Amino acid sequence: MPPTSARVLALSDAKPRPATAPHGHTALGSLLVERGLITDAQLARAIEQQKDTGRRLGKVLVDCGFLTPEALLEVLSEQLGVPTIRINGYTVHPEAVSALPEKVARRHTAFPLQKTGSVLLVALAVPKDLAALDDLRFASGCEIQTALALEDEILAALNRYYRDEWLPDIGQDEAGAVVIDSPAAQILARDEAAERSAVSVLERIIARAAADGASDIHFERRQDDFHVRFRVDGTFRDVAVLPPALAPAVVARVKVLSGMDIAEHRLPQDGRFSATVGDQRLDLRSSTYPTVHGEKAVLRLLDSGRLRLTLDRAGLTGVPLETMRELIHRPEGILLITGPTGSGKTSTLYAALGELVQTGKNIVTIEDPVEYAVPGLNQGQTNDKAGFTFAKGLRSILRQDPDVIMVGEIRDSETLEVAIEASLTGHLVLSTLHTNSAVATIARLFDMGLEPYLLASSVIGIVAQRLVRRVCTTCRAEVQTPPALRAMFREGEPATYFRGRGCRDCRGTGFHGRIGVFELLRMTDAMNELVLVRAPDIRLHDAARAAGMISMREECLALVRSGDTTLEEVLRVTHDWRPEPSALDTRARPRLDA
Repeated sequence: MPPTSARVLALSDAKPRPATAPHGHTALGSLLVERGLITDAQLARAIEQQKDTGRRLGKVLVDCGFLTPEALLEVLSEQLGVPTIRINGYTVHPEAVSALPEKVARRHTAFPLQKTGSVLLVALAVPKDLAALDDLRFASGCEIQTALALEDEILAALNRYYRDEWLPDIGQDEAGAVVIDSPAAQILARDEAAERSAVSVLERIIARAAADGASDIHFERRQDDFHVRFRVDGTFRDVAVLPPALAPAVVARVKVLSGMDIAEHRLPQDGRFSATVGDQRLDLRSSTYPTVHGEKAVLRLLDSGRLRLTLDRAGLTGVPLETMRELIHRPEGILLITGPTGSGKTSTLYAALGELVQTGKNIVTIEDPVEYAVPGLNQGQTNDKAGFTFAKGLRSILRQDPDVIMVGEIRDSETLEVAIEASLTGHLVLSTLHTNSAVATIARLFDMGLEPYLLASSVIGIVAQRLVRRVCTTCRAEVQTPPALRAMFREGEPATYFRGRGCRDCRGTGFHGRIGVFELLRMTDAMNELVLVRAPDIRLHDAARAAGMISMREECLALVRSGDTTLEEVLRVTHDWRPEPSALDTRARPRLDA
């Protein structure tokens, strides 16, 4: 470490007197003690370790558990007058990495993030080292713009991108542990060199996605580059920017493994293959979509080891759990699980079927595709090319003496008609539908042509659900509800709630994992009477509330109070069903010419 920087970051003794480092900066230890972030005793212990190891004081404090990385960055930024950056949440550009030689970057614990013209943005652990800045400027031929970053993140980025600047950070043992299980896994494309690169890229990205707990991998061809993004806990995370020349080879590799037609570039295609990452077995559903810049590919990662085959493990609790169990043990009727794509509907269906398997009933499914193989189920998969649709499959299932029928999704009026027929003839039918809420499902069924009397006599319950991100338990902290956020709720919001500050466990996001929120509508006699007269959604909602339905927003706010999620997540995934007074009383509406 350069001597000037060492004097800036180190203390000569353990007392929190108003020490001043060179260049007029207050010493780091004094700032931390004055702010109450560490104690005198902790500072003394850290200084002793610093003398023995030669490490920076801030890193010693973090490694000892006396200080969080986020707090260290905040204080260092104030001390040095340099903005901070989290490399884990930053999209690194290959041209920036190629602009700075690896030896120079490692010598000064520096990592290049972005190159704009002749300006290179560099993350540094010691951004005020003038000698290092001169060296970086000379080696890159660029003007250097500095940002302060955690030393551990810089070192991880150096190992990640300089080993292969367009690939995610995956250890050699991790990459070698990926085994693709596909009949076409050994087939090479015409350009064998490009295909070999694509094989390595795909295997390492799958390994990284499995390690990060990603649900989807997106390969997106854009005008000037080729982006890789993961969907983790329901939100996107940029992983890498690959050279554009790799795009056709990577997409072709996905097609080969998935049994798609590699010569077809004009139409979307679907497929699937399996992979083993270490001891983790993954099923990957693949799809391609032609865009104006080339084909986009998406891989959905399905891990049967994470499947919850009981309703309580799927997230249902209390009265909704009891009601759900009572509904799925009925001998007949149709139970619908609703929500947008990626809201966990299929997982809830499998959880319900997992409990029904134990009863010994004959359970037959028709899915598109079969996502998880569950022992005890007779699972079937549609095949549009062969004419095996949901509707045809359902008619065939009725001749298989079923007790319980699971339909992956009701997509059209024909499938709905057969499902209703099955529910009225002594079968329990479970299925999914894409709607916004439990009450809105009734209007959707009407829109698909279902008569009110059939709906009232067949549908026994509707479950709407969403997935909200869970606050990271490692770095969560209690915060006051800001007035601006409080104004977005009418009532029921807590005065304080927990929010993740961002740490290594959650990769700086403040969230780790997801949890389900449910809205269960049980079809009572009062509800059926309103259905028969096609009552509006507001009246249906009031009747459902009177029957004990708890809205998703209320469920979500309960999770906020227990510290499991945040108010921002409540606003992101739920809406308030209660109408504004002006929506019910036209006299309260302002005049347009006022």
